[in-house]
Amino acid sequence: MIDAIRRLRSRRRSTNRDDAGFTLLEISAAMVLLGLGGLIVMGGLFTVVHASSINNDQARVEAVLSSAADRLTSWTYVPCPPASGAGSYLDVVQPAASTVGWDPSTVSITSITYFDPTAPASNPWSTSNNASGGCNPNIAATSPRSLQRVVLHVSTPSGSYTRDLEVVKNNVIPASKDAAT
Repeated sequence: MIDAIRRLRSRRRSTNRDDAGFTLLEISAAMVLLGLGGLIVMGGLFTVVHASSINNDQARVEAVLSSAADRLTSWTYVPCPPASGAGSYLDVVQPAASTVGWDPSTVSITSITYFDPTAPASNPWSTSNNASGGCNPNIAATSPRSLQRVVLHVSTPSGSYTRDLEVVKNNVIPASKDAAT
């Protein structure tokens, strides 16, 4: 019987040792590891959200550029378009910003140049549509400087992403169906 009591007491002692819990050092190490794991997960989430925001801005800029280019190519050819104001292409392309809910000022035209076949091949574009350096409002479709290169510029409202697109426009009027028959 004494042996049985001793065995029971030894079991209680070993059980009490197991139930003693964790030391402060063990708990601190676990908290540090959990914190590092949380920081890694949060850093990854931040990176994904940031990349998604950048991709969204890029997609919106592309949508605005596409809409502005479509508007410009379908608009009537203007032989001597001013940079802004009445008769300019700017009034045609700026409404493209509304396709993504942006202010029209996010769309601009940075340059309008004319193709000059007599110029050096390294830079065949000129700022005038006639040889004398001025602008000829009566330029004909067969004239060598009837091609216009219009450079569209679109930026996000924050200015974090910008992109340019060159659109070549001409004053060739397609033949009507009645004229072809």
